[in-house]
Amino acid sequence: MTLRKIEATKLVAGIAILGMFALALISVAPKAQALSQSEVDLICTITNCDAATKTALQALVSGGTTTSSYTFTANLTTGANGEDVRQLQMFLNNKGYTVAATGAGSVGNESTYFGSATTAALAKFQAAQGIAPAVGYFGPITRNAVNGMMTTTTGTTTTTTTSTGLMGGAGSVDSYTIISSLSNEEVGEGQDDVEVAGLEIEVDDGSDIEITAVKLVFDEGTAGSDFEDYASEVSITLDGVEVARVDADLFTDDNDWTKTISLDDAVIEEGETADLIVAVSGINNLDSGDAEDTWTVDFRQVRFKDADGATVSEDPTTAARTFSFEDFATATDVELKITSGDDTINDAHVINVDSSDDTDKVEIFSFELEAEGDSDIEVKDLPLLFTVTGATGVEDLINTAYIFVDGEEMGSESITSAATTLTQVFEDLDFVIDAGDTVEVVVKADFNSTSDDLDEGDTISVEIGETQTDLSSFDAEDEEGNNLSDANKTGSASSEASVVYDAGIMVTLVSTSETVATDDGSDDDTGTFVIKFLVEAFDGTVYIADTSAATVSSSIAETSLTDANGVLYLVEDSGTATTDDLADLLTESGDASQVASGNWELEDGESSTFTLTITQTNDSIEDDGLYRALLKSIGWNTTDSATVYNVYDFDLEDFKTDPISLN
Repeated sequence: MTLRKIEATKLVAGIAILGMFALALISVAPKAQALSQSEVDLICTITNCDAATKTALQALVSGGTTTSSYTFTANLTTGANGEDVRQLQMFLNNKGYTVAATGAGSVGNESTYFGSATTAALAKFQAAQGIAPAVGYFGPITRNAVNGMMTTTTGTTTTTTTSTGLMGGAGSVDSYTIISSLSNEEVGEGQDDVEVAGLEIEVDDGSDIEITAVKLVFDEGTAGSDFEDYASEVSITLDGVEVARVDADLFTDDNDWTKTISLDDAVIEEGETADLIVAVSGINNLDSGDAEDTWTVDFRQVRFKDADGATVSEDPTTAARTFSFEDFATATDVELKITSGDDTINDAHVINVDSSDDTDKVEIFSFELEAEGDSDIEVKDLPLLFTVTGATGVEDLINTAYIFVDGEEMGSESITSAATTLTQVFEDLDFVIDAGDTVEVVVKADFNSTSDDLDEGDTISVEIGETQTDLSSFDAEDEEGNNLSDANKTGSASSEASVVYDAGIMVTLVSTSETVATDDGSDDDTGTFVIKFLVEAFDGTVYIADTSAATVSSSIAETSLTDANGVLYLVEDSGTATTDDLADLLTESGDASQVASGNWELEDGESSTFTLTITQTNDSIEDDGLYRALLKSIGWNTTDSATVYNVYDFDLEDFKTDPISLN
């Protein structure tokens, strides 16, 4: 009986204590402080509450706890456990992305387990923040966003959420700043969403705000046509997320090119800064007379609401921004740039042809095409200039020419010109060069045989330059299908004249060297230069001249070599060619055999190394200088003649010694 009376007394006392706490809470300010741990313990001692009730009691009665910060440092995903998970659940509940309505994960009952409910709530938060993909994975991007917004470590916060869905109370914009990097932008014909103006909007700490509408005013600068004759759409983004898009024809002369545009989900959180950007899309068929016309755009009014539901409309009072409409090529800085390609193809060389059959797909020209700017370029038709010497027409040497792009055949044309120069247009190539990319174009040709009209010793070269880029037959188009103007096709490339032979020689450099022999006196040095080169015969027996001589000529004329000067060299004295005080010796080692006429004979496939030794003797002060030697030409023939030689002078630029000083 006594025990029962004591328990009843405790119950009455507990009810009384709860009543006093309730009265106290009613009488204090709306943001009451949380119960202390000793107060919660006292209530639970009186009422004999369990652990879960004890945890929930404080949140239920007070509605808030502490405001110390918490920083997340690890990635979290489904199945994770720990304090980070509990803090994340509290953050999501606080921001209105409820983990659970009741039980584990609910407000005041956040758990340490990352389950499907946490994943779903986090995904909603990511979607609202524009974080992709919004799949509920707590990685570096989401973690940085949450850390920037995190203000609470335990329980729930004292921040309130109203029916607006915004956090906080009364809020406002601290400042509007025009974005300086967006100025005098160019909206290209057919270009989408070109950013032309922007506001940096800074929100105060009182509340999230939602921008509900923006009033834009477009004004003619040099424009003489309606806005819709330039633009197709106007769009608005907030920190990169689209919040509005309208047709440009809503801006008319009847409304002075003015329109108030409603925005969707354009929320800036309390204390944060965001960029509101206006972008314009150009029409696809801009009239040439409207190109380069200017307009301005002004943010005339911004309307927003805060968490209390209050709506504010205000003029940002920022400057208008000027922009222009351009044809597509101008706006995207389109340029098709032509440069030289592979030197091994373009440098002059011997082309080995056949006596009875065509020689197919021989590489004769290489160049590169680069699509500079922001547009892909489609090359449809391409003109090239072919030039031949010796033959009466281009068709005497070749019968078909091909275009290869990055190793893939794109087209071919039959060659039927009887003239020595031919501008051949390669039609329907239709290859695309991506913006910023470079492709290699190689021209190949099928050569006729010597039994046709091709004669050994004929030459061929190919080029593309200013004359060809000016032609209307050069069809290269930007992404909008506009043919590039001549100004947008720049550069040039050409091959040197290569010679055709059924049988002949190939020459490669072996080595060069130079030495100085110095005597005791002045003006008595001797310089020795050695040039070694390998000669190989192809498709028949050839004969190499066994004599050498100095020359001062920069180029060697065909049929100019004789038995007295079969191999020519040039010695430079401080940059000037000289023949003074020179001596030379030409020797051979290898497969060659010397015949009665004195020539060296090489049969098909045989080769020999020839050594040209040149001596320069300094015997006076006038001879002092900087000397070097260069190989200029090699005399050869397919018959054993001591008087007539073909001239081999292809690609000998590297057949030279280093300079030496003689005094």
